[in-house]
Amino acid sequence: MGPVPQRQDRFSSRWHKGLTGVGALFCVAAALMVPFAYPTQTLWYKTGMDKILLIAGQLMGLLAMVLLGGQIVLALRPIFLERLFGAALLMRWHRGNGVLATGLAFGHALLVLIPEGLATLPIGWTFWPEMTGAAVLLLLLGTTVISRFRAALRFEYRRWRLFHRPLGYLIVALVPLHVLFVSESFAGGPPRVGLLIGVLLLFAMAFVTWFHRGRSNQH
Repeated sequence: MGPVPQRQDRFSSRWHKGLTGVGALFCVAAALMVPFAYPTQTLWYKTGMDKILLIAGQLMGLLAMVLLGGQIVLALRPIFLERLFGAALLMRWHRGNGVLATGLAFGHALLVLIPEGLATLPIGWTFWPEMTGAAVLLLLLGTTVISRFRAALRFEYRRWRLFHRPLGYLIVALVPLHVLFVSESFAGGPPRVGLLIGVLLLFAMAFVTWFHRGRSNQH
């Protein structure tokens, strides 16, 4: 009778991994549908290559936003994910996902600015949502570079972790500010509600994880 429970455990593990993958794909698909279901006003008067670049830039930005949310989940290593995939694999995904999110954020900024003209950069307090996005990009680039070359820079791991963790949460907190006020797609309706719910769930997950681990350490 020994092999039966083992087969059941493997089936349960595959089932839960499948559900986790479907949930992640749903978040990605929902985000990528926004520019088509709720187009920005800029797309109304763009044509040809400018329109293609702008849509591509929006899609890259939305995908970067979802991946940054995933960064928080991977960094938290919730118990159910750690049991399914293991801590080592989650950390490898975290590192690779961070690089991918940074590249997408850089591509987003470039492709959105090119149709408008790089000479007309939105700079100043009037354009604070755009400036917030620029700050996020600079923070991402700095974090990624230091993470990749931490050993060469002789940045001790404990000091880096103290710096890296709050910076990660700051980035994820700034992203909604940029998205909600820079894009008409998130001015209301399902996109705005979905984004706000997603942010609340992320920080609720962080609080629950910290609370649970704090109690575990006490015992």
